[in-house]
Amino acid sequence: MTRSKISRLLSAGFLTATMMAAAAPAALAEDVTIGAIGPLTGPAANTGKAHQEGMELAVKEWNEGKGDYVSQNPAQIKLVLEDSNSKPEVGISAAQRLITRDGVKMIIGDTLHSHVTLALMEMAPQYNIPILSAEPVASAIADKVMSDPDRFKLFWKGGYNSDGYGIAVHDFYAWAFEGDIVPPGDKKIAFVVEDTDYGIANAEKIGELFEKDGWTVVATETVPTVTTDFYPQLSKVRDADPDVLVSVFTVVNSGVAFVRQLQEQALETSHLAIYYPTKPEFMDQAADIAEGMYWAALQYAPDLDPEQKAFSDRIEAEYGEPANYSHAHAYCTAVVALRAIDTAGTEPEALAEAIGATDYECLLGRIQFGEDHAIKAGADFVPIPVAQIQDGKNQVIWPENVSSAKPQ
Repeated sequence: MTRSKISRLLSAGFLTATMMAAAAPAALAEDVTIGAIGPLTGPAANTGKAHQEGMELAVKEWNEGKGDYVSQNPAQIKLVLEDSNSKPEVGISAAQRLITRDGVKMIIGDTLHSHVTLALMEMAPQYNIPILSAEPVASAIADKVMSDPDRFKLFWKGGYNSDGYGIAVHDFYAWAFEGDIVPPGDKKIAFVVEDTDYGIANAEKIGELFEKDGWTVVATETVPTVTTDFYPQLSKVRDADPDVLVSVFTVVNSGVAFVRQLQEQALETSHLAIYYPTKPEFMDQAADIAEGMYWAALQYAPDLDPEQKAFSDRIEAEYGEPANYSHAHAYCTAVVALRAIDTAGTEPEALAEAIGATDYECLLGRIQFGEDHAIKAGADFVPIPVAQIQDGKNQVIWPENVSSAKPQ
């Protein structure tokens, strides 16, 4: 029986990964080439680089006999990477090259962006090729699958839906209000988010859940992904006087600039950040201003989890720097793809079905897919815990039963 990653954050022991029981396919007679598409250049290149390293390590370990195999005779895998430059049209061209030039049997992509994935997923029915995204979370992707399940039967979403973040943020604050950790004030919430499907979807979902509790969304400010000047948006937020402020950025420089400028403005609001504090460079650049900040989601914590620490050490040995969340997510996504190929071979429908049947405990939790082809979020699957920066370190503060520290 598997256990969720959230229940392992404080475990002193090491949990051996469990695997899906499946009949092994006939031995594959030749090597298998898979493709991957992510932002290797542009504003999100640092995250794309982490994705590349995580996937490359998964393939390297697989080919060296260190993988979590299903069969006794796994194929050797060749990984070919292409750049999306954070743009849908570039991602489409990259996919066409991988399919027509390299003859890939499946594609992992986009590794980060929901707006790129919404374009790429159309390639699955067009070229009859399985596609598995990695980090994208926008619920619009799953909605598109559900709108035409037969058309998108070869596409799977390796990230949970933005509903997961929304529910986590809402439930954390409900707990914090009830425990007098955060005062609800006049029940006003505001958002400053990047102008992407990811940022907007998170704001919409969180706003919906708060409005059901009688809250008012008093501001939703969207900015380009490379923004570092937030004074105009913060001026509007100041006028709106929210009791809770949620920020969402995938570019670390944007997050650092926002937190610094928020501190300068001295707004009296409870601030929760989404995504950008997952990057180690955020703490490197913002340690002096981030103390006490809430953020979601602390899913990768090598200081608290021995398995994640061992993974980080392997990344550092290979690439000269410790792993971050994006390394881990890309690694897990690649392992899901490799195990599906090992289970079903490379016939498109069989391979896609094997991806959908995944039940695998990886670095971030138990990976299973739902009816909407997205991985499941929650305590029994991939958890979405809220953290607080305390004394320069990240601590899990919610859910309370798995916390590493009490909120300050």
